[in-house]
Amino acid sequence: MKWGILLVALGIILAGFAGKGQAQSSYPGKPVNIIVPFAAGGAVDTTIRIIAEEAEKGLGQKILVINKPGAGAAEGQGFVARSKPDGYTLLAMTSSVVTNTLTKKVDFTIDSFAPIVLYCFDPEVMLVSATTPYQKLEDLIEAGKKKPILHSTPGHSTSHHVAALILEKKTGMKFKFIHTKGAGEQVPMVAGGHAECMLAAWGEARSMVEQGKLRVLGVMSDERDPRLPNVPTFKEKKVDLEYGAWRGISGPKGLSQEVMDKLLKVFQEALNSKEVKDKFAKAEYPLMAKGPKDFRSYLSTDYENVKQILSLLK
Repeated sequence: MKWGILLVALGIILAGFAGKGQAQSSYPGKPVNIIVPFAAGGAVDTTIRIIAEEAEKGLGQKILVINKPGAGAAEGQGFVARSKPDGYTLLAMTSSVVTNTLTKKVDFTIDSFAPIVLYCFDPEVMLVSATTPYQKLEDLIEAGKKKPILHSTPGHSTSHHVAALILEKKTGMKFKFIHTKGAGEQVPMVAGGHAECMLAAWGEARSMVEQGKLRVLGVMSDERDPRLPNVPTFKEKKVDLEYGAWRGISGPKGLSQEVMDKLLKVFQEALNSKEVKDKFAKAEYPLMAKGPKDFRSYLSTDYENVKQILSLLK
């Protein structure tokens, strides 16, 4: 009788373990959300939607892109950092995670996230409204030494904002900032002549340049950007400045290895697909596919570099 009871109990325990294993291996069992901490229309929103459309084929579930702008991206970033690490809430992670943790009182750090894949680095591009008289980068810099230039950003403490602060420090020019909720607001503001200039990603501003509403003055890259072969680098204009925005996908800290492996596989397959490569090339967004280890190293290095840069601005 006792043996019978023990066998029944053992069967229940084993069934529990089997059910647990089965539940774990069933990920994902529902749609996955990727939080974009900016308003729709910018480079982050556009590139994530391209990736998500392809990645959901391998994931076997829908990937829903949700815009949650606010506080220079800190609202959406904090939302993901506080989310359950089950793989169903991910973050469209950008360099603003670094600047936000260094310049604001937020309830997260760079260690609050589990980096999955780094897919893009985009150098800062200086653009001015076609209504302004600035034809060259040096024209803008000299004007900014005489009076503040009205400068639009996609949010306080974003990489574009920080790049402008560094530029002020290096040149002695001054900006008067107008902070928006994302490139979807920033770019039309400058194109419409409501602000004089901005630092942005090329893919975000290209169409307005082609329409003649924006003028490109310089690129913050080490060498000339192949997408803009006729545009000088800041270094060519005697401003030693190389800076840009990176973009990746992460989850909240604590993702299981199984979930991490699954997500890494589907995102890398998507990034290596012809569909994504063609769409990125057409939109002129740089593309890469670095995994968690390289992404984590890149994130830590960027944090230390920006921390050093910001200390010089005080």
